[in-house]
Amino acid sequence: YSKQVEIIREIHRLLTSNLQRHYTIEELSRKYLLNTATLKSVFKAVYSQPIGAYMKEYRLRRAMELLRQGEGSIAEIAEQVGYESQGNFTEAFKTLAHIPPTEYRRRYQRTN
Repeated sequence: YSKQVEIIREIHRLLTSNLQRHYTIEELSRKYLLNTATLKSVFKAVYSQPIGAYMKEYRLRRAMELLRQGEGSIAEIAEQVGYESQGNFTEAFKTLAHIPPTEYRRRYQRTN
């Protein structure tokens, strides 16, 4: 089991190192030689969420950091965290933050 946990942590590093790349469960399963059910269950045991939900929240929390830093347009930030559509990004962002990204930036942007 500890070997599986180490593999899951390696998968986590891969997933979070390039947010523009979207991996499927099947790709990860083949790459790391884990069956899909094991991959999903161990990931959820380690990170408390299914892979898809975890990565969606991870991407949006990274977007929040970028918005607070104030660099880049909303479209550029959306692309950096793996959203091809600014509209889809805005909808996902509002679901998590309860305000649009433009309002989030206005409220929380760090002033230098």
